Amino acid sequence: MSWLSIFGGGNKAPGSSKGSPSQQKDRPAGPPTVVIDRHEYVPEEFALGSFRIRPYDGDLIAKQVFDFRLVFEIAGEAVDVSCRGLVVKMDEQVGLVARYQQPQPYYERRLIDYLKAWKGL
Repeated sequence: MSWLSIFGGGNKAPGSSKGSPSQQKDRPAGPPTVVIDRHEYVPEEFALGSFRIRPYDGDLIAKQVFDFRLVFEIAGEAVDVSCRGLVVKMDEQVGLVARYQQPQPYYERRLIDYLKAWKGL
């Protein structure tokens, strides 16, 4: 075994690339919670810039602009971000599909960190 492989991490055991047990324990179980009109929803699909909630039983309609909050916890810190969205599609089969404007840079970085932790990256 060479010194380079020891310092370069070339001698890792299989499966050790997934992070330490504390990192795995801190991994979020799901996407951020979406709060619309004081109702909390766990999105079925969530990506940076869009989400889908199914079933959705609120009052929004297609092409409506609306305010909502993204709520999540990262590194023991509760984060509550105000956002503005646009309903792209709304029906019983598809549910609520919306795009949203990126939050302010600090909150955008926190959201990206959360999504990376959720996806295990």
